[in-house]
Amino acid sequence: MSIVAAQGPPLLSFSIILQVEYTINMQILRKIIRLTKPYWQKVVIGIILSLLVSGITVAIAWAVKPALDEILADKKYEYLKLFPLGIFLLISLKGVLNYGQNYLMKAAGLQLVRDMRNRLFNHVLNLPVGYFTKESSGVIISRIMYDAEALRSLMSDILKAFVLEIPTVIFLLGLAFYRSWSLTLMTLALLPLMAYSTRKLGKSVKKKRKEAQRKLSFLTQKVGESILGVRIIKVFTRERSKSENFSDENRRYYRELLRVERYKEFIKLAIEIITGLGIAVILWYGGNMVMKGTITTGDFASILVAIYMIFGPTRKISEAYTSLQETRASIERVDTLLDAPHEESGQIKIDSFKDSIRFKNVSFAYPGRNSSVLKDVDLEIRHGEVIAVVGHSGVGKSTLVDLIPGFHKPSKGKITIDGIDINEVELLSLRKLIGIVSQDIILFNDTVRENVGFGREGAAEAELIEAARLSHADAFIEELPEKYDTVIGERGLKLSGGQKQRIAIARAILKNPPILILDEATSSLDSVSEAIVQEALEKLMKGRTTIVIAHRLSTIRNADRIVVLDKGRIVDIGSHEQLISRNDTYMKLYNAFAHA
Repeated sequence: MSIVAAQGPPLLSFSIILQVEYTINMQILRKIIRLTKPYWQKVVIGIILSLLVSGITVAIAWAVKPALDEILADKKYEYLKLFPLGIFLLISLKGVLNYGQNYLMKAAGLQLVRDMRNRLFNHVLNLPVGYFTKESSGVIISRIMYDAEALRSLMSDILKAFVLEIPTVIFLLGLAFYRSWSLTLMTLALLPLMAYSTRKLGKSVKKKRKEAQRKLSFLTQKVGESILGVRIIKVFTRERSKSENFSDENRRYYRELLRVERYKEFIKLAIEIITGLGIAVILWYGGNMVMKGTITTGDFASILVAIYMIFGPTRKISEAYTSLQETRASIERVDTLLDAPHEESGQIKIDSFKDSIRFKNVSFAYPGRNSSVLKDVDLEIRHGEVIAVVGHSGVGKSTLVDLIPGFHKPSKGKITIDGIDINEVELLSLRKLIGIVSQDIILFNDTVRENVGFGREGAAEAELIEAARLSHADAFIEELPEKYDTVIGERGLKLSGGQKQRIAIARAILKNPPILILDEATSSLDSVSEAIVQEALEKLMKGRTTIVIAHRLSTIRNADRIVVLDKGRIVDIGSHEQLISRNDTYMKLYNAFAHA
């Protein structure tokens, strides 16, 4: 009896069926259908195989009555040798069919995860830059990696359980009703209690799983930050505090996972207790029916076998229902990311820059902030001109240049390129005209060749090497262990600051853009590296419209015009000689540069 009781109640199948219909609203159901629709070819074949498995399971339970009533009770022992062989063949066939449908459903689950990760990653690449100032990298990585992985169970466990186990349970219950409807009805007496406990605890599982995933995002973020910032952590000797901070977050994640498991085990405990009560009642009531001659021993045994064979499927249905609640949390988190709108792009394609870029009464404020970073900016940048933008830290210099490639949209006013509002220009064509070299160099954990070649897809080897030569990067590249095939590490950690800058300049040279933005490209370098990089930059700037944010005196003095920013406004524009004689803000900045 203990073995039977441990398996789960037959009436739970009806409980779960009712629960699924009652709890899963049409919105989540539509999402599940949408997610699984591309894989229905495998699913349909899996359903067919599962129906055959269900039929064989019922056949095995059906065979118990004639085995007991005819072979044993009627002493037809000549069939005793054939019966075990028949059961062996049925069970073997069931195993083969089960293998097929298991493989198909798991393959569909893996495809779903693969395609969802591709979809999420592609979506993230097309989000506006502003989105990444609001959402942490840990949250985004968690949704691409962990939430997408959680969807795997949607096919391999949840859908599989519903398409395989529910028909099995229904067929077996049908057999039990056929043998004795009154005895089978006894198994349904505890349905309301089962339904309530499963539904109540299932909701708690979903809530706690969602909170656990949120805490996992924090953990992912902290790991990423610590790896990238390992030099800072070491130089400030903060290993201990960082470790303690991570341990605190990890402990919170552990506690949430523990709560999830506790609720899941509570569901199993409730099932076990109610199962024990149900089995006891069935045995008592069924035993009395056999004693009174209402049913035969074969009938009673057939019903018991049918009920026993229901225990496995009903347990899987129960687990699938709990998993569904967990998966719903991941579906909601994935949808939150997918619902984030892509960058808004215009339709006008441009393939050249001939006249000017104009800021017309442009103001900009970051989302969620009350004050504007830029205020009423009017500026014309003419073709072939070198413009230097100067100002104290935080006055909006980087924000000003970030508006040109459309990383942000003006809050007020407009920006035009050759007379066309950049909001109406296709972003892809606009950005093909622009090259950027900044203080914060982004390199990829790939070879030198791939990082330089990132400037222009399909560039020839000779072009790539020439770009490296012009940027003064070829000398140190030739000294690397694998030369152009050397992997430079995450964010170029295997290179010095000056080497990284020269790789970035080579990348920009290879792109050969008509518009160049230099955002404090030499500010973090020592004097020797700065001189080399500055020479490479001067080669890069030749024949291009260049906007420079710089602290280097020669760059400022050689600019055609200098724009002075203060508190988000342009307070003056002119040559070095004009500004040094009339503008106190510029004079203070210039003197500060001179003594830097």
